[in-house]
Amino acid sequence: MKIPIKWMYVGLIISLAILPSCSNMMDSASLPTGQTSTKTQPAANQAAAGSTDPNQESGDPNDAIDQPSKKKLEISSSKDSKDSKDSKDSNKAAKKQEEPAFDPQNPKLVGIALSESKSKVTNKLGKPSDQYTMDDVDEPIEVYEYNGFSVGFNVSNMVEFIEVYQKEVATGIRGIRINQHADQVIKALGKPDRETDYVISYNAKDALLKLDVDPMTHLLQSIKLFQVTKAE
Repeated sequence: MKIPIKWMYVGLIISLAILPSCSNMMDSASLPTGQTSTKTQPAANQAAAGSTDPNQESGDPNDAIDQPSKKKLEISSSKDSKDSKDSKDSNKAAKKQEEPAFDPQNPKLVGIALSESKSKVTNKLGKPSDQYTMDDVDEPIEVYEYNGFSVGFNVSNMVEFIEVYQKEVATGIRGIRINQHADQVIKALGKPDRETDYVISYNAKDALLKLDVDPMTHLLQSIKLFQVTKAE
């Protein structure tokens, strides 16, 4: 039986339409469960390839950090820094408040009064780094050396003088330190009872506060508090 040519064309077209579907079904059947053939998902793959991550395009690993978290961390760091600064300022203020103003009625230097005994001083300051006796005075004075200052005791074992000569030492008098300018000293202590290019002094009860000044730089070189029966 002779088949008309037009029916042959129709059969060919139908075969071409059916074959790709059969091929896809065979590929899907041959894959493990849960997987699909890449031949059936060209559009999905193209969409996935066309979609890019802005963070990946930048190439900067820091861009991958969650921005709100990053801002929160920056704010926290800034707050910690501010708290640390405030704490330091508070410590400085507290340190200044620990030192009282000079009291002529109860004069002290490095927290030591002239009425204190040797045993009381050593209880406060500990063992001296050195000690010696001054024999070139009316009465021998036993001197205890500490770091940056010294304390002298008379024959009654009472404090005869206290002297500070290093800037690292807290004088115990508010606003006064070795190496300060003479103008700062006067501002802190008020008008002196005596003032020269070499010495600034203040009278106190049975005592004298004497401050030695460098005449060239006008900087404070030493501070000495000692007993007197009358102001010198």
